[in-house]
Amino acid sequence: MALTRLFHFILAGFLKTFNFSGLEKRAGYIVFVVFQVGWFCLYLKWFAMQTSEIGFVPLLLFILPMLACGSRRINDAGYSRGVFILLLIAPYLLFPFLAFPASATRK
Repeated sequence: MALTRLFHFILAGFLKTFNFSGLEKRAGYIVFVVFQVGWFCLYLKWFAMQTSEIGFVPLLLFILPMLACGSRRINDAGYSRGVFILLLIAPYLLFPFLAFPASATRK
């Protein structure tokens, strides 16, 4: 049961790659960020280390969904859209500010 929920969070993160205006709950954001960092580290260790270069497609599969997920989490947490600039500059420093606050109340 829990494994299917984790898989759902990961799949939804990839399927909503070009949706920067929706909402993303805390659990979905945390699971997706941890998965993205994990697979990209493994990619860097096993493939990029041997050829000394990072492929364009894996880089896009890492960056675009992370930016979209972070943007949706900024919307859900109730932060200003200007925070997106911080997400571009320092995405991992912004992680605690996006992972811990609850969703903003909406009318």
